[in-house]
Amino acid sequence: MKRYLLLFFSLFFATLAWSTHNRAGEIRLEQVGDCTDNRLKATIITYTKASSEAADRDSLEICWGDGSCETIPRTNGNGNGVTLGNDIKYNEYVAYHQYPGSGSYDISMTDPNRNEGILNINNSVQVQFHIQTNYTFLDCTFDGTNSTPTLLQPPIDIGCIGQPFIHNPNAVDPDGDSLSYELIVPLQATNTPVSGYSFPNQIMPGANNNHFLNAITGDFYWDAPQQAGEYNIAMYIISWRDGVAIDTTIRDMQILIEDCSDNRPPTIETVDEICVVAGEIVEFDVIADDPDFGQEVQLSALGYPLIHPYSPAVFSVSDDYEDPPVNGDFFWQTTCEHIADQPYTVVFKAVDNYLSPTSGLATLKTVRIKVVGPPPEDLQAEATANEIEISWESPYTCEDAAEDYFYTFSVWRREGSQDITIDTCDPGLQGQGYQLIITKTRDLINGRYRFTDTNVERGRTYCYRVLAQFAQYSGQGQPFNIVESLPSEEICIQLARDIPLITHVDVMSTSTTNGEMQVIWTKPNAVDLDTTINQGPYVYELQRGDGLSPANWTTVFSASSPTFWEANDTSYIDTGLDTESRPYTYRVNFYVNGESEVLEEAVPASSVFLSIASTDETNNLSWAFEVPWSNYQYTVYRQNNLLEWDSIASVEEPFYSDQGLVNGREYCYYIEAFGEYSVDDIDGPLINRSQEECGIPIDTIPPCPPKLEVSNLCDQAVSCLEAELKNDLEWVNPMNICEETDDVVTYNIYYAPTNDAEFELIETVTFSGDTTYTHRPDIGIAGCYAVTAIDTFFNESAFSNIFCVDNCPIYELPNTFTPNGDGANDLFVPYPYCFVDRVEFQVFNRWGELVFTTEDPDLNWDGRNLRGNELPDGTYYYVCQVYEQRVSGIEPAMDVMKGWIELIR
Repeated sequence: MKRYLLLFFSLFFATLAWSTHNRAGEIRLEQVGDCTDNRLKATIITYTKASSEAADRDSLEICWGDGSCETIPRTNGNGNGVTLGNDIKYNEYVAYHQYPGSGSYDISMTDPNRNEGILNINNSVQVQFHIQTNYTFLDCTFDGTNSTPTLLQPPIDIGCIGQPFIHNPNAVDPDGDSLSYELIVPLQATNTPVSGYSFPNQIMPGANNNHFLNAITGDFYWDAPQQAGEYNIAMYIISWRDGVAIDTTIRDMQILIEDCSDNRPPTIETVDEICVVAGEIVEFDVIADDPDFGQEVQLSALGYPLIHPYSPAVFSVSDDYEDPPVNGDFFWQTTCEHIADQPYTVVFKAVDNYLSPTSGLATLKTVRIKVVGPPPEDLQAEATANEIEISWESPYTCEDAAEDYFYTFSVWRREGSQDITIDTCDPGLQGQGYQLIITKTRDLINGRYRFTDTNVERGRTYCYRVLAQFAQYSGQGQPFNIVESLPSEEICIQLARDIPLITHVDVMSTSTTNGEMQVIWTKPNAVDLDTTINQGPYVYELQRGDGLSPANWTTVFSASSPTFWEANDTSYIDTGLDTESRPYTYRVNFYVNGESEVLEEAVPASSVFLSIASTDETNNLSWAFEVPWSNYQYTVYRQNNLLEWDSIASVEEPFYSDQGLVNGREYCYYIEAFGEYSVDDIDGPLINRSQEECGIPIDTIPPCPPKLEVSNLCDQAVSCLEAELKNDLEWVNPMNICEETDDVVTYNIYYAPTNDAEFELIETVTFSGDTTYTHRPDIGIAGCYAVTAIDTFFNESAFSNIFCVDNCPIYELPNTFTPNGDGANDLFVPYPYCFVDRVEFQVFNRWGELVFTTEDPDLNWDGRNLRGNELPDGTYYYVCQVYEQRVSGIEPAMDVMKGWIELIR
C-alpha cells in the first residue's frame, strides 16, 4: 500500500512540476508562398514562468484545424527561449503548414498548465493554457492574401493596488485590415472557456473596481485593482476586411498587481491623436513625470511607425532610468507609403523603479497617428455641346509610391456649389453631398488626367471634386483595402444654354376632362446660341406626353419668329386635360435656319403629381416629378371647412404625413414646389403646383398583440389521473399594454398540437373584456397557443407571444404479479398512466434470455414466455423504454426504466 501511495504522490508532483508555467501568449499567422498555395507560417508565442525549469518546453504541439497536429520546436534564443527578468521567459515556436483547400480554420495550442496562484482562475495550476486563432483563406484573386496582426506590446504588465492600470496590445495588421477588440473569458481547450473564471473587477468588487476594453483602440483600462496578485485576461483581436470579420486572434495576457498602494504611477503628457497629409513631418514631445519624490522613470515607445520599412519614425530618449521629468522626441517623416485607412498606434510606456532598480509601476499612453493621401491638384473643367471634361494635374504627388500603392482616381459630382470643411482625419467625400460618378479612372491625355462626363443636361450647374485612391493588391493584381485621399478643390461649370429650358409645368385646375396646365420656357441664351450661325426663322414646338416618362409625344403648340429678338412667345396654357388622375410631361423643340431637325435634343419637364395613402387618422402624402431643375422645398396646402386653402407644412423632401385627422372624413390637398436651375440668368424660385387630391383616413393599423399565458395541471404538480385534462389561457388586452392601441373588439385563438405544426383557428372570443379561455385538446394537453386582437375595422394584430405547454407523462410499474388463474393480479400491467404513446418492454430471466416483449403500454403479460409456455416462479428482470406524448412529438423518455419482477404462482 505504501508503494502505491508513493507512486501516486510521485506522479502528482511530477504533473505539478510539468504544469505550472504558462503566463500569456498568442498565435500569429502569415500567408506565405503563392497566394493560391494555401500555405501558412504559424508562430506560437508564449510567456512562461522562467523559474519553472522542469516545465520548460523546447517544443509544443500545434493543431492546424484541418484534423492534423504536429510537434514543433522552439526557435528563439538558440532554441532555449529568452529570459526577460521578473521571472518571465519569452518563447517562439515556428512551423509551416500546407492546407488542402481554402476556408476557415482554428489553429490552436493547448499546454498543461497555467502558472500557480492566478487570483481570478480557480486552482489555476490545474487549468490548461489554450490559445487559438481563427484564420480565413480568402479568394486571393480578388481579396488578396491574409495575415493576422502582430502584437507589439508584451502581454505582461505590472500595476498597483488602488492605482489605474492600462494596457494596449499595440496590434498592427500587415494587410491594413481594420481591427476591433473584445474582452472574453480565457480558454482551457478549443472554444472552451475556463470554468469558474472571474473577471478582474469581480475580485473584491465594488464601486472603485471597474474595467473596460475600448473596442476601437484596444485600450484595457482597470480602475482600480483591489487585491495584490496575478490576474489573467483574454481578448479577441478581430480583423475586418470590407466590413467582414476574417480573422480572430486570442491574446491571453497576465497582470501582476503589487501591494504598492503608496506608490502612484508615472504620468505621460503628449498628444492624443494627429492626422497629417503624407509628406508632412510628425513631431511632438513626450514628457514622463512621477508624482512620488525620489523615484526615477524610464520612457520607451513601441509601434509600427518605429519599424515601418519605409521612412521609419525615430523616438529619441534615454534607455536608462532618469530623474523626472524625462523628455522624449518623436519624429516621423511621413511618405506616401504610410497612407492607411486606420490610424497607426504608438504606445509610450513610462515605468518607475519602485519595485526594484529596474522595475516598477507603469503607465501607458496610446497616440494615434493617421496619414492620409494628398488631394489631386489643379482641377479644371471645360464644357462642350453635351458633355463636360474634367482634368487634373499629372503626375499626382504619390504616383511613384513604392509597390504601386497608388491605385486610381474617383470623380464626384453635385449640382450647385458646396463649401465643405476638409478634415484631415476624415478623408473622402461620403456624406458631403457629392455623388460618386466614376471610379477606377486613370486616363492620362496630353499630360493631364482626364474624365468626360456625358450624363449632363443644360440648365444645371455641375460641381466636381476628385479623390485619389490607394490599395493593396492580390496575387492576381486585384485591389483590396482601398483608401481614399483628401478631396481636391471644387470646380463648377454648366453647359452652353443654346436651347429653350422649361421653367414651369403648373397645374392651374384639376379635372378629369377640363384640367389646365400652364407651361413656361425661357429663350435660349443669345451668346451661347450664336445667332450669326443659327439664324431665323426660330420655331418653338411644344409637345406633351402622358405620365412621367412618356414614350409618345403630341404637338400641342407651335410659334415661329423671323428674328431672335421677336421669339418671345414662351408660354402656353394646355386645356382639356385629365389632370386629376395623371401627370403630364412637356418638351420644347427648337428649330433654326428653317431646318426640320431640332437644334439640340429638348430637355423634358413634368408636372408635380400628388398621391395619398390613407391610414388610421392619417393621410400620407407623396409626390413625384421629373424635371431638369432642382426642387428644394415644398409647401403643403389643405382645404378647410370654408373651402379655402391653408398652408399646413413646409418640407424639403417629397412626402408629408398629415396626422391627427378624423377617420371617415375627406381631406383635400395640393403641393407647391419651389425649385431653381442654379443658372445666373434664370431667376428663381420656380414655383409649380400639383393637382388637387383628396384622401379619407381609415383605420388600417392593427392593435398591438396581446400578452399570453397558459397553465395546466402540470404547473400545479397535480397528477394527470386526478385532474381534468385542459389548458387555461389568459391574456392581457393590448389596450392595457400599448398606448397606440385604443380599439379592440374581439380575439382569435390559435392552436398547434406540436411546436412544429401549423396553427389553426380554434375559437373567436367576441367580447374584448373576456380575456380567458379553456381548451380541451383531443389528445393530451400538449400544444402551442397564440392569441390575436381584432379592432372595429377588422384589423388583426400579429400573434401574441407563442406559449407552448407540455404533457407531464406518468408511467410506473409494480414488481410482483400472480398469474395463477384466480382472476386476481393475473396480468403484469402498469399502474394507471397517461400521456404515453408506446413502450419497448423486454423481460429477461436470470440467465439473460429474453422471455417476453411488447410495445403495448398496457403490457398484459400473463407470465408466459415467447413460445406460450408458463414460466416458473422466480425473479425476472425488465428493461422498458417509454415513448411519451410531448409538445415536440413522440419522444423517448430521458431515463430507461429498469427493475425486477417477482412472478408468484
